[in-house]
Amino acid sequence: MSATRIVITGMGAVTGFGFEWQTLWEKMLGAEHCVRPWQPQDLHENEFPVRYAAPVDMTLLPGHLQNHPAWTRLLEKRSRFGWVVATQAVADSGLNPEQLREAAVLCASGAPQHMLADMLLTQAPDGNAPDWQHLMARATEVSAEGSLRQANDRLARVIADDLGCEGPVINISSACAGASQAIGNAFQMIRRGEVNVAVAGGADSVLNLDTMAALYLLGAASGEQRWGADLCRPFDRDRSGLIAGEGGGFVVLESLEHALARGATPYAEVLGYGSSLDAYKVTAPQPEGRGAALAMQAALDDAGLQPQQIDLINAHGTSTPLNDVAETLAIKQVFAQHKHYQALAVSANKSQFGHLIAAAGAPECIVTALACLNDLVTPTENLHEADERCDLDYCAGQAVSRRVDYALSNSFGFGGLNTSLALGKYREHGQ
Repeated sequence: MSATRIVITGMGAVTGFGFEWQTLWEKMLGAEHCVRPWQPQDLHENEFPVRYAAPVDMTLLPGHLQNHPAWTRLLEKRSRFGWVVATQAVADSGLNPEQLREAAVLCASGAPQHMLADMLLTQAPDGNAPDWQHLMARATEVSAEGSLRQANDRLARVIADDLGCEGPVINISSACAGASQAIGNAFQMIRRGEVNVAVAGGADSVLNLDTMAALYLLGAASGEQRWGADLCRPFDRDRSGLIAGEGGGFVVLESLEHALARGATPYAEVLGYGSSLDAYKVTAPQPEGRGAALAMQAALDDAGLQPQQIDLINAHGTSTPLNDVAETLAIKQVFAQHKHYQALAVSANKSQFGHLIAAAGAPECIVTALACLNDLVTPTENLHEADERCDLDYCAGQAVSRRVDYALSNSFGFGGLNTSLALGKYREHGQ
């Protein structure tokens, strides 16, 4: 391990709860969730089988953000949210433009929105392959928010341009592990001495007909009706699939030396990063959780921590039948010695603000950092009767006050992509 210590000095989050991390934290500690009725635009009411989501409510946009250029540029929603959130994180950090000049920007933003209407516009009237004249004649009809005009790295470039960052700019596309991988890679870059500052996280919005239809047909998104807006139920026996949210989160990471030299006060310390690949199945985790266990163990090893030192696991906790059992088994593998898994607090943030897909790990990392800072663990909502195979302490129904010195934040994605971040309470003299 390097002697370089890396800390979180700025945070920004936008979710269905609002546009600040402070609102997110307050609502989560109050055991609230922001899942509500939802249908894709332009469909008749209740025509689409997925009836609930956790969308961002633009009426909650605070006055100081209403003139942000993200709302006037030709961008997808994910890029708009991400740009605003990165701006918030940098403002929260107190970094000035000169201090940002050599910073790195790493972000995950999922896949561009594929719009059926755009694809149809590129077809010639007779259904054959279009010629150049046809394409150019109809180019102005192609949506500015669709994949034909939005590159996958658009968000990373917009943030770097706006902040004046001239360091490395990296876009990460690794499904639901993306934002955590962005933060983990930023952590490694600082530790290697490549940069002193990095802006890292992600933003995503899959609340459109094409993507949600794909998630539903893959068996990932829940079409359950009987629980209403309370259907996001991680680890519960009646869980039925993920509930999509939208928004994002970004953190500012710095070497501790750089942060203290400019008078910053860290929220928490990033201690380690682990990543693995199941190599099992695109749409399902390895049933015994081997890939997830490898990622958690790698994060612990990277941080120089023993399993019994961990107080909290911020679980991936998707509310899907497959993930929640596999993640529980993975935790029990890694923390088997002296049955330390029985002493852990496990929390599933998606029960409160939904699954932000590529962005999910960023607000969850923020919540984990705040747990270390405040010795408070947010609850797992809607957990009324745990699956018999899910037998850990999931902090059901209400926030828990307990000492959190060290924690893991897990993110597992389609394709068997697994990440785990090890965070700790900031101490002036280290671990």
